[in-house]
Amino acid sequence: MSGGLRFPTRLLAANLALAALLWAGFVVAIGLVTAGIAVFGEVSGSVWEPAAQLPRLYVLFTGVSLVREYLPMYIAHGQTRRQFGGQAAITLAVFAPVLAALMTAGYLLENGFHALAGWPQGLERPHLFTSTTQVPLIFSEYLIEFLAWAVAGALISAAFYRWEGGGLLTIPVGVALVLVAAGAAGSELRIPFVSRLMGLRVDLPPGLPLTFAAGFGVFLAGLALTWPIIRDVPLRNRRR
Repeated sequence: MSGGLRFPTRLLAANLALAALLWAGFVVAIGLVTAGIAVFGEVSGSVWEPAAQLPRLYVLFTGVSLVREYLPMYIAHGQTRRQFGGQAAITLAVFAPVLAALMTAGYLLENGFHALAGWPQGLERPHLFTSTTQVPLIFSEYLIEFLAWAVAGALISAAFYRWEGGGLLTIPVGVALVLVAAGAAGSELRIPFVSRLMGLRVDLPPGLPLTFAAGFGVFLAGLALTWPIIRDVPLRNRRR
């Protein structure tokens, strides 16, 4: 391929390096927020837990940029749309578990921080896990959610890239993907318009096999919906 662009190696490595840097900064920020709460109030539980919405949005926009920024770049450098589609799916499939592992590590660091300071550690929201020491369940929940948020971002971005304003029609589909993943993981969807105004919630029966089946099913469904949009999408000139 011309221009020395290798996909997904370079793109994946760049995204993982950025994610690691952002995670380190996020850990420091949460530590400072926790210390501030302790100074001006009382630490009553996990601060990492409510802050997890920001990583979800980061994963969403990673999926968005994968199509909007890199699809035209890699096709212009000689890749076919089929090659890009397959390798983009691999990128998301690797990126999500790495981010889930970083989120899990954040809980473990917070556990140690709270233990040293003598602060309680607890959860306020429904989760697949009931304790911040349940590493496999913490990882599983964020893996399922991040796969859904990433593929939802890619789907919506692909639709906007191809149809511009027509991409609005895929936003409810993206929300539905995230809803099913949240229901599979037993967590709450933190999108104010959806959770408060619309009152939508998807509750699936408990059970880890069903959780994984629903979570990976959402990811595959998102990929299946995205591929018909990008398989013959024309390249657009960037607006200046």
